[in-house]
Amino acid sequence: MLQRICPVSGSSSWIPVFESATGRIITGDQRICDGNLEKVICPESGVVANKNRFSDSDLEILYGEEYELNVLGKEEHFFYTENGPKARSEVFFDWIDPHLPENFSSLIEIGCGEGNLLDRISGKFPERSVSGIDGSFKAVELAANKGLDVQRKLILGNEDLPVADVYLLVNVIEHIEDLGLFINNLKKSLAVGGRIIFCLPVQDYGGYDIFFYEHVWHFTSKHFERVLSNNGLKLVYSDINHPVNHGIGLFVCEISPASTENSEGVYSDMIQKNLDFWLANFKGLNNLIKQKSFERIAIFGAGEVSTLFLAFSDLFKQNIIACIDDTKPEGMFKHGIPVYPSYWLEQNQPDLLLLAVNKKYYPMIEEKFKHLNLNIQPIY
Repeated sequence: MLQRICPVSGSSSWIPVFESATGRIITGDQRICDGNLEKVICPESGVVANKNRFSDSDLEILYGEEYELNVLGKEEHFFYTENGPKARSEVFFDWIDPHLPENFSSLIEIGCGEGNLLDRISGKFPERSVSGIDGSFKAVELAANKGLDVQRKLILGNEDLPVADVYLLVNVIEHIEDLGLFINNLKKSLAVGGRIIFCLPVQDYGGYDIFFYEHVWHFTSKHFERVLSNNGLKLVYSDINHPVNHGIGLFVCEISPASTENSEGVYSDMIQKNLDFWLANFKGLNNLIKQKSFERIAIFGAGEVSTLFLAFSDLFKQNIIACIDDTKPEGMFKHGIPVYPSYWLEQNQPDLLLLAVNKKYYPMIEEKFKHLNLNIQPIY
């Protein structure tokens, strides 16, 4: 097996930092599977990574056949905003659009899924060449049904890529094993004056994707800036403070000479602190469940946070009677749990309602259900 090298510090030294004890893992597309998760940390940078590398054949199966994110024939996620729910692809489009080169003639999105974002880009720029590449057979079929130009191909490193003015990668780069090889391939395929645009999870604000099985790398924004400079990319714009798309960073890049900086000053303990935060919350929920007997538990929020706790705490051993989520269709199931809109609580009161959503929504939810006198507890 090839030795893992930290793309920030260049070190090959790694220390174990987390090993799951539940026999369960979660993936970025919110599946819970049997397995063991092992993460390691670079003591020179604080970057966290998977202990074990994926083989090319493993990746073909994972992304070609198994992966379920952005392959559902619909928008995969909606954000709450002051103006109502907003589709994930619309949020990303509005964020990225101002940073596309004014007169670009070609754009390729790698990891485009079924093309929800690609469809918005091609809709605004019908005269431009807008295409995508994705590893999922199902995603490519769905994209073709929308009339989009999407090629079925898994880009792992130095596979052939066409020349384009813009390469766009939304929540892709953290999945790539060989970052240097991959970024160099993008640079070789970028037209003169072109841009590479990355969006990816960053650990600056308590991110929990450190528990995602197929996320190879976990960076702070400063870590990723060093990855870019180490690989000959100049950052022309970045943003890690999107008002609704929390925990994601936008990095707009152009080609420049590779940095010759040493690794001093790149260390951050932020990711270790994030890991400790979530482990403490798993333990806290376990203690709550152990101390009191709850016969009927409901979870508010059928998203990533509930999936996280169902995988890594004792919550999955309890009698969960419902997930409450107004953004999901009534009648669906989340990990075998029926999903209902919030009015379900008017006639069905659980012993415990766990809030598994962003903390900023807690006061609004508590106010909404104040008249029901529910036992409401934040899950973190």
